[in-house]
Amino acid sequence: MAIPAAVEDKPVQEPAPGRRVRRAVVVISAACLIAFLAFLAGEHHQHPVTVLSGVADVAGDHTASVTVAGSSWVYGISGVDQWVDQQGQTHLGGWPACLSTPGKTVPVTFGWVPVTAPDGSSWRQVIWVDCRS
Repeated sequence: MAIPAAVEDKPVQEPAPGRRVRRAVVVISAACLIAFLAFLAGEHHQHPVTVLSGVADVAGDHTASVTVAGSSWVYGISGVDQWVDQQGQTHLGGWPACLSTPGKTVPVTFGWVPVTAPDGSSWRQVIWVDCRS
C-alpha cells in the first residue's frame, strides 16, 4: 500500500549575478597565478643550450668526439635527442648520418646543456647535432 507523500517544491537558490562574477574572477585569478608559478618553476630548472661548431672524429658505432677550436673541451657524442641531416631534415632519435663512418672527421654544429648528477659530478651533454656545417 503506497502512502502518498507531500513533497515541497522549493526553488533552488542561484547565487546573485554579482556573486557569480566574483566567484568566476577568483577562480580565473587563482588559475592564472598557478600557471604563472608553474612557468617560473620551469624556467628556474631549464638550462640554456649552448651552440658550438667543431670537428667530429667518428670513433666507432654511435660514438664520436668533437673538438672546438680554441677550447680545451672535447665533447663526446654517444646519443642525441635530435639531429639535422645534410638536406636540413630534422630527425628525432637515431644516429646522425654524417657520424656513421668510423675514422671519418666531419665538421658539425651541436648544442649542449650542463648536467649535474646527484653525486655532484657534472658534464656537458650534447643534445643535438647539425650535419650541415
